[in-house]
Amino acid sequence: MTAVAETIAPTEAVRPHVMKEFRKHSGSVFGGVFGAAAFDEVALVPVAAAVDKTGRFERNFADRGVRSGFSALLAIWGDAEDRAAEGERLKRLHREVRGRGKGEFAEIRYSALDPQLWNWIAVSGIFVVLNSFTPVTGIELNPAELEEAYRQLLHAFRALELPGKSAKLPATYADAVKYYDDVVETRLQANPFLERVTDGLTKLPLPTLLLPAPLRVGITPLWLALRPAAGRVVKVCSFGIMHPGVRELTGFRWTPAHQREFELYTKLLQVAWRVLPDRLLLIPLAYNRLQYEKLVRLHRSVALDSFAPAAGCPVG
Repeated sequence: MTAVAETIAPTEAVRPHVMKEFRKHSGSVFGGVFGAAAFDEVALVPVAAAVDKTGRFERNFADRGVRSGFSALLAIWGDAEDRAAEGERLKRLHREVRGRGKGEFAEIRYSALDPQLWNWIAVSGIFVVLNSFTPVTGIELNPAELEEAYRQLLHAFRALELPGKSAKLPATYADAVKYYDDVVETRLQANPFLERVTDGLTKLPLPTLLLPAPLRVGITPLWLALRPAAGRVVKVCSFGIMHPGVRELTGFRWTPAHQREFELYTKLLQVAWRVLPDRLLLIPLAYNRLQYEKLVRLHRSVALDSFAPAAGCPVG
């Protein structure tokens, strides 16, 4: 993410095939590789206090990541009715998330429906999708395409907006970058919770959601053997797209060796993006949505342009 928003040059245009790839990327299974970039959320101390208080990170932060990812993907790929229902569900449940932190956060008060906290989390999620696009696909977005990509995600996240003019999400990509940079500069802080979750990335717990208990027991030994490497990939890829100001707050020191490692992993992702079929690249909700849209186009392709009699058709 740049420190200063770029201005769209009048000669640059939105390329339809690029926006098609961006839309696919927003439903890609590769999004999980960059999931820890959302740790910027808990660099805002009241958010850290709230998440720490629930204890869900300590129990299994992989499960929390799965829940958050599924909710965001429903916002992006669900029907309008389902997006609205998910937005209302999240607002209703977050009414209970208010109070004072515990332990090192005992003096911190928070309310999840405070627009300053709520919008920070929403914008964080939008930027994870935006900033991971080029590493996954190898496609550089021009300024006009960045604006269009942001509008695409903003439309999906509208159902999450809180009521009130002052609670609106940034209206443009340029506004979002300015907002994000300002929060990084003036409000984010290093804190014990942020340090703990950063350190814990190479000890990723096995997600329990959607995995039957017998299967979890069977694959746990393999997971324990693989998780240091898996956590390393997630850490390097996530921190590779993270705002440098946030990365500094985590205590993780980014080196030239990390940059080379990041470039290797993203080259492999780009090869996979080009050669794998959509059925493997996309989450089922996104894949089925795109298949549905193809079928709609097929049905419409045989329709007449007019029901009026054809020219020269005899009458009577």
